[in-house]
Amino acid sequence: MKEEEIRPTVLFEEYLSLAEKDITTFFSGAPCKEVSCPACGSEDRVFRFNKKGFDYCECRVCQTLYVNPRPDEDIFNRFYLDAESVRFWATHFYKETERARQDLLITPKAKMAGALIRKHTRARHANPVVVDIGAGYGGFCVALKSVLEKPYIVMGIEPALALQEVCREKKIHVIPKFLGDVGNEDFQGCEVVAATSFELLEHLYNPQKFIRDCHHILHQHGILILTTLNGKGFDLQMLGDKSRSISPPHHINFFNPRSVRILLERQGFEILEISTPGKLDVDMVSKQLPDVTCPFVRELISVSDDNIKGKLQAILQETRTSSHMMIVARKK
Repeated sequence: MKEEEIRPTVLFEEYLSLAEKDITTFFSGAPCKEVSCPACGSEDRVFRFNKKGFDYCECRVCQTLYVNPRPDEDIFNRFYLDAESVRFWATHFYKETERARQDLLITPKAKMAGALIRKHTRARHANPVVVDIGAGYGGFCVALKSVLEKPYIVMGIEPALALQEVCREKKIHVIPKFLGDVGNEDFQGCEVVAATSFELLEHLYNPQKFIRDCHHILHQHGILILTTLNGKGFDLQMLGDKSRSISPPHHINFFNPRSVRILLERQGFEILEISTPGKLDVDMVSKQLPDVTCPFVRELISVSDDNIKGKLQAILQETRTSSHMMIVARKK
């Protein structure tokens, strides 16, 4: 897979340009406050770099990379409600790449999630619900419904009005709320045996609260399937602050296999699996070779053909060093 297939350069550059303008609109001069590590809660950290006015620190205990200090949560909330870059991603960018994402990312992810749900959920539930948190355009819910057989019921949680309508047009039962406002009554007496959340943790002001809210809606022994960026992954390590994945104010938390385990275990989950099934690390580094400081990696990538690059990516997957991370956890 190539990055261009799911993130066309022209569209992605426009998105990043809008994000820079949003920083001025929403965050310029905003008061900031110190925060503890979003994974382990430690206050022991070291400054790593500043990008576009946001300081990134690394926790000395668990090596989570995160923005600190950070503006008040209310500012982030207004940003996600009104920012041009957020609107562009949810409309133009996602709409224009929906077909490619459905084929290359969403359908394979639904098949993987479906297999995990069947493997780890208990068969005794009469009306088991699987809920996708942040259903967006509903593509994942549609794909998951086609993968999971009865008795599983697929629902989505989506607070954005326009996206709720898109989900309903696709015959998806959508709960029109933020996760923290969702209660058992929203599931019509059914038990939530699994919840999914993709590419969300890196955006959240308070990841610990989000994981607690996930724990709350799940039935006993229900499973949570997450994907997020791995701060110890190959392209992030090679490119550092030059990585386009480090894009404030959108991406403010970068966990790693060790720290995400700490995060979930502290909120009452048991880890079942952690993997890094990413497919884009080598391609992303190849496109930014001048920004790679390691001469050996520059030479290795520059002399490698597509076949060798594919083997390198496979090694990253097997060694849990890709920058795309997936976690499967069970509520205790």
